[in-house]
Amino acid sequence: MTGKQGFNKKMKQLVITQAAKELFLEHGYGTITVDRIAERAGVTKRTLYSHYPSKLALFVHVFDDYLQQLHTEMVAVLDEGHRLDILLRRLTATLFEFTKRNEKFMRLFWTLGTDEFDGLIPEELVNRIKMWNRVLIDEVVKVSEEPQNRGLMKDYDPELLFHLMSAINKGIFLHTNKSYRFKIASLDPEELYGLMIDLVEKGLFGESDQKRYVSPPG
Repeated sequence: MTGKQGFNKKMKQLVITQAAKELFLEHGYGTITVDRIAERAGVTKRTLYSHYPSKLALFVHVFDDYLQQLHTEMVAVLDEGHRLDILLRRLTATLFEFTKRNEKFMRLFWTLGTDEFDGLIPEELVNRIKMWNRVLIDEVVKVSEEPQNRGLMKDYDPELLFHLMSAINKGIFLHTNKSYRFKIASLDPEELYGLMIDLVEKGLFGESDQKRYVSPPG
Protein backbone atom coordinates (compact mmCIF):
# COMPACT_ATOMS: atom_id res chain seq x y z
CA MET A 1 0.00 0.00 0.00
CA THR A 2 1.42 3.38 -1.04
CA GLY A 3 1.53 6.37 1.26
CA LYS A 4 -1.40 7.98 -0.56
CA GLN A 5 -3.46 4.79 -0.36
CA GLY A 6 -2.72 4.50 3.35
CA PHE A 7 -3.74 8.12 3.90
CA ASN A 8 -7.00 7.64 1.98
CA LYS A 9 -7.79 4.49 3.97
CA LYS A 10 -7.18 6.33 7.23
CA MET A 11 -9.35 9.26 6.14
CA LYS A 12 -12.22 6.92 5.25
CA GLN A 13 -11.94 5.28 8.65
CA LEU A 14 -12.14 8.69 10.33
CA VAL A 15 -15.20 9.63 8.26
CA ILE A 16 -16.91 6.35 9.20
CA THR A 17 -16.06 6.81 12.87
CA GLN A 18 -17.37 10.38 12.86
CA ALA A 19 -20.62 9.32 11.18
CA ALA A 20 -21.09 6.55 13.75
CA LYS A 21 -20.42 8.99 16.62
CA GLU A 22 -23.04 11.40 15.33
CA LEU A 23 -25.69 8.72 14.84
CA PHE A 24 -25.05 6.84 18.09
CA LEU A 25 -25.10 10.07 20.10
CA GLU A 26 -28.20 11.40 18.36
CA HIS A 27 -30.28 8.23 18.38
CA GLY A 28 -28.68 5.66 20.69
CA TYR A 29 -27.40 2.25 19.71
CA GLY A 30 -30.40 0.02 19.01
CA THR A 31 -32.07 1.95 16.19
CA ILE A 32 -28.95 2.64 14.16
CA THR A 33 -28.04 0.23 11.36
CA VAL A 34 -24.83 -0.33 9.43
CA ASP A 35 -26.64 0.88 6.30
CA ARG A 36 -27.44 4.18 7.99
CA ILE A 37 -23.87 4.67 9.18
CA ALA A 38 -22.52 3.92 5.70
CA GLU A 39 -25.00 6.34 4.16
CA ARG A 40 -24.05 9.12 6.61
CA ALA A 41 -20.35 8.47 5.92
CA GLY A 42 -20.85 8.39 2.15
CA VAL A 43 -19.29 4.93 1.75
CA THR A 44 -20.52 1.49 0.81
CA LYS A 45 -21.26 -1.19 3.39
CA ARG A 46 -18.37 -3.15 1.95
CA THR A 47 -16.01 -0.25 2.65
CA LEU A 48 -17.37 0.10 6.18
CA TYR A 49 -16.89 -3.60 6.85
CA SER A 50 -13.30 -3.37 5.58
CA HIS A 51 -12.62 -1.10 8.58
CA TYR A 52 -15.02 -2.53 11.18
CA PRO A 53 -16.35 -6.11 11.20
CA SER A 54 -19.68 -5.18 12.84
CA LYS A 55 -21.79 -2.40 14.33
CA LEU A 56 -20.72 -3.60 17.78
CA ALA A 57 -17.06 -3.22 16.87
CA LEU A 58 -17.70 0.31 15.66
CA PHE A 59 -19.64 1.13 18.84
CA VAL A 60 -16.76 -0.14 20.98
CA HIS A 61 -14.31 1.94 18.95
CA VAL A 62 -16.41 5.10 19.46
CA PHE A 63 -16.47 4.52 23.22
CA ASP A 64 -12.77 3.78 23.27
CA ASP A 65 -12.03 7.08 21.54
CA TYR A 66 -13.94 9.10 24.13
CA LEU A 67 -12.63 7.17 27.14
CA GLN A 68 -9.06 7.43 25.91
CA GLN A 69 -9.51 11.19 25.52
CA LEU A 70 -10.82 11.47 29.09
CA HIS A 71 -7.96 9.31 30.37
CA THR A 72 -5.38 11.46 28.56
CA GLU A 73 -6.81 14.68 30.03
CA MET A 74 -6.94 13.32 33.58
CA VAL A 75 -3.47 11.78 33.47
CA ALA A 76 -2.13 15.14 32.24
CA VAL A 77 -3.52 16.69 35.44
CA LEU A 78 -1.95 13.95 37.56
CA ASP A 79 1.40 14.71 35.94
CA GLU A 80 1.24 18.39 36.97
CA GLY A 81 2.54 17.57 40.46
CA HIS A 82 0.09 19.61 42.55
CA ARG A 83 -0.51 18.91 46.22
CA LEU A 84 -3.50 16.66 46.78
CA ASP A 85 -6.21 19.21 47.55
CA ILE A 86 -5.42 21.15 44.36
CA LEU A 87 -5.00 17.91 42.42
CA LEU A 88 -8.45 16.61 43.38
CA ARG A 89 -9.98 19.94 42.47
CA ARG A 90 -8.24 19.86 39.08
CA LEU A 91 -9.29 16.26 38.42
CA THR A 92 -12.89 17.05 39.30
CA ALA A 93 -12.84 20.15 37.09
CA THR A 94 -11.39 18.09 34.23
CA LEU A 95 -14.18 15.52 34.48
CA PHE A 96 -16.77 18.29 34.72
CA GLU A 97 -15.46 20.11 31.64
CA PHE A 98 -15.14 16.87 29.65
CA THR A 99 -18.78 16.11 30.47
CA LYS A 100 -19.88 19.58 29.38
CA ARG A 101 -18.09 19.21 26.03
CA ASN A 102 -19.28 15.65 25.46
CA GLU A 103 -22.61 15.54 27.27
CA LYS A 104 -24.34 13.44 24.60
CA PHE A 105 -21.65 10.79 24.89
CA MET A 106 -21.75 10.83 28.68
CA ARG A 107 -25.52 10.42 28.66
CA LEU A 108 -25.15 7.40 26.37
CA PHE A 109 -22.40 6.10 28.66
CA TRP A 110 -24.65 6.50 31.71
CA THR A 111 -27.37 4.36 30.08
CA LEU A 112 -25.10 1.32 29.82
CA GLY A 113 -26.27 -1.39 32.19
CA THR A 114 -29.71 0.23 32.59
CA ASP A 115 -33.09 -0.44 31.00
CA GLU A 116 -32.61 2.71 28.91
CA PHE A 117 -29.91 1.10 26.79
CA ASP A 118 -31.37 -0.57 23.71
CA GLY A 119 -28.99 -3.27 22.56
CA LEU A 120 -26.45 -5.86 23.60
CA ILE A 121 -23.45 -4.55 25.52
CA PRO A 122 -20.44 -6.44 24.14
CA GLU A 123 -18.02 -7.97 26.62
CA GLU A 124 -15.19 -6.15 24.86
CA LEU A 125 -16.77 -2.80 25.71
CA VAL A 126 -17.32 -3.82 29.33
CA ASN A 127 -13.67 -4.83 29.59
CA ARG A 128 -12.45 -1.58 28.02
CA ILE A 129 -14.51 0.51 30.43
CA LYS A 130 -13.19 -1.52 33.36
CA MET A 131 -9.64 -1.01 32.11
CA TRP A 132 -9.95 2.79 31.83
CA ASN A 133 -11.63 2.99 35.25
CA ARG A 134 -8.93 0.84 36.81
CA VAL A 135 -6.10 2.97 35.41
CA LEU A 136 -7.64 6.19 36.73
CA ILE A 137 -8.50 4.70 40.13
CA ASP A 138 -4.97 3.35 40.54
CA GLU A 139 -3.54 6.81 39.78
CA VAL A 140 -5.83 8.48 42.36
CA VAL A 141 -4.90 5.84 44.95
CA LYS A 142 -1.22 6.39 44.28
CA VAL A 143 -1.31 10.16 44.79
CA SER A 144 -3.54 9.81 47.90
CA GLU A 145 -1.31 7.46 49.87
CA GLU A 146 1.44 9.89 50.91
CA PRO A 147 -0.85 12.72 52.16
CA GLN A 148 -2.97 10.19 54.08
CA ASN A 149 0.12 8.65 55.67
CA ARG A 150 1.22 12.14 56.80
CA GLY A 151 -2.19 12.94 58.25
CA LEU A 152 -2.83 15.73 55.73
CA MET A 153 -5.99 14.09 54.42
CA LYS A 154 -8.71 12.16 56.15
CA ASP A 155 -8.44 8.41 55.76
CA TYR A 156 -11.18 7.77 53.22
CA ASP A 157 -10.86 4.99 50.66
CA PRO A 158 -9.42 6.67 47.50
CA GLU A 159 -11.43 4.30 45.30
CA LEU A 160 -14.64 5.47 46.96
CA LEU A 161 -13.56 9.07 46.41
CA PHE A 162 -13.14 8.40 42.69
CA HIS A 163 -16.60 6.84 42.46
CA LEU A 164 -18.07 9.68 44.53
CA MET A 165 -16.56 12.22 42.15
CA SER A 166 -18.04 10.37 39.17
CA ALA A 167 -21.46 9.97 40.81
CA ILE A 168 -21.75 13.63 41.81
CA ASN A 169 -20.63 14.76 38.35
CA LYS A 170 -23.35 12.61 36.78
CA GLY A 171 -25.94 13.89 39.23
CA ILE A 172 -25.11 17.53 38.46
CA PHE A 173 -25.86 17.15 34.77
CA LEU A 174 -28.92 14.95 35.17
CA HIS A 175 -30.46 17.14 37.86
CA THR A 176 -29.87 20.50 36.18
CA ASN A 177 -31.36 19.13 32.97
CA LYS A 178 -34.40 17.88 34.87
CA SER A 179 -34.79 21.22 36.63
CA TYR A 180 -34.72 23.03 33.28
CA ARG A 181 -37.33 20.79 31.71
CA PHE A 182 -39.73 20.81 34.62
CA LYS A 183 -39.01 24.38 35.80
CA ILE A 184 -38.29 23.11 39.33
CA ALA A 185 -35.70 25.77 39.97
CA SER A 186 -33.17 27.93 38.22
CA LEU A 187 -30.08 25.78 38.57
CA ASP A 188 -26.77 26.11 36.82
CA PRO A 189 -24.27 23.21 36.57
CA GLU A 190 -21.41 25.47 37.67
CA GLU A 191 -23.31 26.44 40.83
CA LEU A 192 -23.77 22.82 41.86
CA TYR A 193 -20.18 22.08 40.92
CA GLY A 194 -18.94 24.91 43.14
CA LEU A 195 -20.99 23.74 46.10
CA MET A 196 -19.91 20.13 45.58
CA ILE A 197 -16.17 20.80 45.41
CA ASP A 198 -16.31 23.10 48.44
CA LEU A 199 -18.12 20.49 50.56
CA VAL A 200 -15.90 17.62 49.40
CA GLU A 201 -12.69 19.53 50.11
CA LYS A 202 -13.86 20.57 53.58
CA GLY A 203 -14.77 16.96 54.29
CA LEU A 204 -11.38 15.68 53.13
CA PHE A 205 -9.04 18.37 54.39
CA GLY A 206 -10.99 20.25 57.07
CA GLU A 207 -11.73 23.95 57.33
CA SER A 208 -9.27 26.38 55.79
CA ASP A 209 -8.67 30.13 56.10
CA GLN A 210 -8.21 30.25 52.35
CA LYS A 211 -11.08 29.99 49.89
CA ARG A 212 -10.39 26.69 48.15
CA TYR A 213 -13.04 26.79 45.45
CA VAL A 214 -12.01 27.87 42.00
CA SER A 215 -14.53 27.88 39.15
CA PRO A 216 -14.04 25.11 36.61
CA PRO A 217 -12.03 26.26 33.57
CA GLY A 218 -13.93 27.55 30.55
